[in-house]
Amino acid sequence: MKSLRLYFPEDLYDELKGVDWPDYAKFLEGDRGNNTEIQTEINGYIDMYKKDGILFPIKTATACQSKWTWSTLYLNQLSTASCHRVEPDPFKLEDFDDLHNTPRKIREREMMLEGKWPGKGCEYCRDVEAVGGHSDRLHNLEIRNLTPPELETDPTATKVTPRILEIFAQNTCNLSCTYCNANLSSKIQQENNRFGAFDKDGVTIPIEVVEDSTKEYFDRFFVYLEKNIRHLKRLHLLGGETFIQHSLMNRVLDLLEKTPSPELELCVFSNMNAPERWWNTYIERFKQLQHQGHILYFDLTASIDCWGPEAEYARTGLNLELLEKRLAWAAEQGDWLRLNVNQTVTCLTMTSMSGLAAKVAEYSKHRHIGHYFQFYTGMHMFQHPKTFAWSLWEPYMQELSDAMPKETMAQWEAIGRMNGMLELLKNHTNHNYKDIDQLHTYLDELDRRRNTDWRSIYPMLDIQS
Repeated sequence: MKSLRLYFPEDLYDELKGVDWPDYAKFLEGDRGNNTEIQTEINGYIDMYKKDGILFPIKTATACQSKWTWSTLYLNQLSTASCHRVEPDPFKLEDFDDLHNTPRKIREREMMLEGKWPGKGCEYCRDVEAVGGHSDRLHNLEIRNLTPPELETDPTATKVTPRILEIFAQNTCNLSCTYCNANLSSKIQQENNRFGAFDKDGVTIPIEVVEDSTKEYFDRFFVYLEKNIRHLKRLHLLGGETFIQHSLMNRVLDLLEKTPSPELELCVFSNMNAPERWWNTYIERFKQLQHQGHILYFDLTASIDCWGPEAEYARTGLNLELLEKRLAWAAEQGDWLRLNVNQTVTCLTMTSMSGLAAKVAEYSKHRHIGHYFQFYTGMHMFQHPKTFAWSLWEPYMQELSDAMPKETMAQWEAIGRMNGMLELLKNHTNHNYKDIDQLHTYLDELDRRRNTDWRSIYPMLDIQS
């Protein structure tokens, strides 16, 4: 039987402790107070936390649950990472079984045990926390039931069993997002092959070679998944666009139909624009998996960054009307489906994020919608909002603040995470004209390739040096 300390650690006990509660040591020995009312109160907390699962036990100033629990696999880059923020770590086919315990991941866990920031992308959360924001790290520490089993007996363990497995399997995609690349979008790969490499004023669009050796890795992934599926709490499928990656979808679904994993939450990221035939086919299979008890929940995560014409420019090829139709449908589903929205924050999405927030608020009236976001990271950093002075964004961010739903604690936590990000932008008081010029060069080239017109949609970004 797991120790009560894992469910109800001392710092949480002290936070909730009533005047007449026993001290923590006596609580662990079974003391529940001197009267029925206190005993009922304490037992209620115990039952709730046992149902929710173990809280991550490592309490150093930099410890991140993701570093111990989460492994992302980028097949087209033959690399792995412990979250979206950090630089991926290359690995070889023969090391697949150690995907979650590469030497670098173990070294970074050791640094976190010492209270140090590992770097390589962890600065993102460090900087958000430095300005008083609620970082992804802090958010993830609050999520229960993800602790690797090794930590239940050894809170210093650094070679551990993954609880979250995430795969970017193929680049097959029907959109050409302005912040994406050929490794994650076949549309961009085709576009680059048609127009050739671009290099002007320090702005490059290369002809990226998508690895042709990934089939072996793809097949090896399913060997690994079958071996580890019962240990996983979450499995994330990403693209490209997952609903048109038929080998990935069918092999995962076939495995889960054959190997029930009743504690698994299956999360699929989608631009919600897949052809109707494939959308309906896979949605029905996900629904049946959950109804038959083969998975705990199906998480549908809509990849959408803002709203209106800005959304359809930032995610070239997007049919926003179709996305909203499917978002509305998902918001009306029962408990078999959980709904999230995940957005990338760039110069091109800042001005209409309030429109997306308003849609999240509208459809949240039917059910909770998880709302997640991250700044752009990539080779074209002039797309980051810090390219422009905070004064440009301030009125749009007030609109965003007014639009974000505020009825639940989870919604207030989303606001806290967003505010932490925006606090970083307030440090940028001047325009970076070099990056602005490069942004213009990049967008002009995309317009040439795609027959679009960024200036008609984003006149506020047409700032001359």
